[in-house]
Amino acid sequence: MLSIIDGDVLVYMSIWKNETLNEAQGKFNELLTDVMSSTFSTDYVMAIGGPDNFRVDLFDDYKGNRKKAKDTRPDWFGDLKSWVVDTFDGAIFTDNCEADDMVRVWANQCDEADIPRVVCSIDKDLDCIVGNHFNPRTRSIYQITEEYAERFYWQQVLTGDSTDNIPGLWKCGPVKAKKILAPAETHKDLIDAVCKAYEAAHGEEGYAHLIANGRLIHIWRKEHDYFKIKEEVYQAAIAK
Repeated sequence: MLSIIDGDVLVYMSIWKNETLNEAQGKFNELLTDVMSSTFSTDYVMAIGGPDNFRVDLFDDYKGNRKKAKDTRPDWFGDLKSWVVDTFDGAIFTDNCEADDMVRVWANQCDEADIPRVVCSIDKDLDCIVGNHFNPRTRSIYQITEEYAERFYWQQVLTGDSTDNIPGLWKCGPVKAKKILAPAETHKDLIDAVCKAYEAAHGEEGYAHLIANGRLIHIWRKEHDYFKIKEEVYQAAIAK
């Protein structure tokens, strides 16, 4: 089994209640050991968020609501991240994307190569990935089905993500999003439902809003896999 680890999660868990870099390093070692033993993994890959992220270029206020949390990080936070990448052979800094993006890219590569893998993160956004998951905070193992993953993905496109300051549709939470998607039975039905919802909310600006939010929400399936829906597909959906 290969553990595909959202390293940012372990880094943040490591700084919790630890006052020194040395203490955090010790906690990180404990967490990584627990991930490997709990998932019966023999190897791992780990993504740590690098300095650049294309989403910030698309939306200035992306994760803008996290400024207060960033201000409370210890002075040695960056040193901890660098130590992880320098110390653990399976860890890398991401390049102009997020750890989430590389986790999903690696998961898809494993599936294509028929390599058993488990996604290790506390981030619900990664529930768009089919298969085995492990939550290092709750130490729970769970499965995501193909149907759930796709519906969850399109639900996120509708709701946005308040954690990352992605707006989504006005006053569209998970309950309303699930109701919008409920009649959909196929992949095409889901896309049609989302297009119609954006048209209803934004009129002539619906397509632009959909593309803007989709590019922020979408997690890569392969490198540089950006969100896209052709405008003719959108127009055909809203014409029904």
